Amino acid sequence: MTLYRWFLCIALMLAGPVAAKSYVLQSGDTLRIEVIEDSSLNRNALVLPDGTIAFPMIGQVAAAGLTLSQVREALTSGLAPNFAQRPSLHVAVASIARRKEAVRAISAPKASDNLITVFGMGELGRPGKLQLQQGSSLLQFLAQAGGTTPYAATKRVQVRRVASADGITKTYRVNVKKLMQGGGASFLLAPGDVVIVPERKLFE
Repeated sequence: MTLYRWFLCIALMLAGPVAAKSYVLQSGDTLRIEVIEDSSLNRNALVLPDGTIAFPMIGQVAAAGLTLSQVREALTSGLAPNFAQRPSLHVAVASIARRKEAVRAISAPKASDNLITVFGMGELGRPGKLQLQQGSSLLQFLAQAGGTTPYAATKRVQVRRVASADGITKTYRVNVKKLMQGGGASFLLAPGDVVIVPERKLFE
């Protein structure tokens, strides 16, 4: 955790519940979501560059620009049809993205100039934001993200990439299981890619 993020987390804790409730989420923040009625749904959720989070049974849910209370209400409403009674959720900030204004431009070239940022979510050992060397492959990313969980659908991993020219998101479907067995060409990642490892279906 950077010094800036450490100070921001401490400030939120010292300010108490009122400040936490009024905190406005942004892309790059990570939420801790717990469902009292079903602990299998408990997980960390990264706020993606498009401002959404992904959650089982619901799909994509808007988060950036909203408070924790607003996100909790959206998640609760989305999950409600799947429960006999309206579920109870706890939503908290697990980590805070580094603010752009905290980053100072440095003219001298550094080793970090060769790094790219890639986001991972879903059935990963350590979902979240990772920095990789330019030219890194999807398999290298998965290795640094703690690998996939036993529930991962490794045959249909998605890589979402935003085209710099028109801003349109393109989704690539990659059979990681085949790549791990030595088949297929290596899939190279680009800056800002979002790697999504979905949950395996019942008979998949």
